[in-house]
Amino acid sequence: MSTVIFTAGAKGGTGKSTIVRFLITYLREHGYEPLLLDMDNETKTLSRFFPEAEQIEIRKESSNDVLVERVLGGNKLIIADLKAGTGRDTLEWWKVVPFDSDELKNVNFICIGSITSSPDSIQTFLNWVGELKDKVSYVVFKNEKDGDTFPDYGTSTESVVFRNNHIPLEINIPRIDEEYMSELERLNLTISEVLEANGAATTLPDKNRKRPGKPVGNILCRLMVRARLRRFQNGIYDQFESILNLLKE
Repeated sequence: MSTVIFTAGAKGGTGKSTIVRFLITYLREHGYEPLLLDMDNETKTLSRFFPEAEQIEIRKESSNDVLVERVLGGNKLIIADLKAGTGRDTLEWWKVVPFDSDELKNVNFICIGSITSSPDSIQTFLNWVGELKDKVSYVVFKNEKDGDTFPDYGTSTESVVFRNNHIPLEINIPRIDEEYMSELERLNLTISEVLEANGAATTLPDKNRKRPGKPVGNILCRLMVRARLRRFQNGIYDQFESILNLLKE
C-alpha cells in the first residue's frame, strides 16, 4: 500500500504548512522517509524548511500530474504541500484522478484540512470535501491560534454531514507564543531541529538530506524556551498515533 498525504488548498494563514512540518518530523522519528513535494510555487514554504523537498512549478492543471507519477514510480509515502487558496483548477484536476483504476486502487490518499475559528477557513476546506467526497481519507487539524472554539465546524449542517459521513481524524493544535513562532519562521527551523540542537548555537547538519546546520538564534536556544517548545510538540505528537494507523491500513 502506498500513501499520498496532501494539504487541501486552504485559506491563507490557517497554519497548514506548519502542520505539515510537524507531520514530517514525527514520521521521520518513527522510521518513515516520505518524498516531499513542495507544490506551493508562491511561498515555497516546505522547501525553505526542508531543502530536500522537490519543488514543483504549478504552471497549468497538468502540473499536478506529478502526484500520480511519483506514486506510480514506486514511492511508498508522499507528502505534498499545495498552495494556499488553491482554486478550481486543482479541484478540477482531482475530479479526473482515476481512483478506481488498477494502478491506483492500492494507493491511500489522505487529505489534510487546516481550519481556524474563521468561517472562511472551514468553508474552503468543505469545498474540497464536496469534490473529493469518499475517494480520500480526511485529517482535520483544528488550529487554535485565533481561539479554541470552532462554531461553524461544530454546528453547521455541512460540517455535521461531513463528520458523520467521513469520520475524520481530528487533531488540536494549541496556540504557541507568537515570538517563538516568528523566530522559527524567520530562521526556517522546525521545533525538532531546535530540540536536537540542545542549546547549541546551530542545528546539526544532515548531509543525507542536503540540510546544513542553521543558526538557532538567541531566543530559541534558551533552556526554558526549549522546555516550552518540547511540551508544545509533545502535545501534538501524542495525537499523531491515529495517523500512523492510517498508514498501516
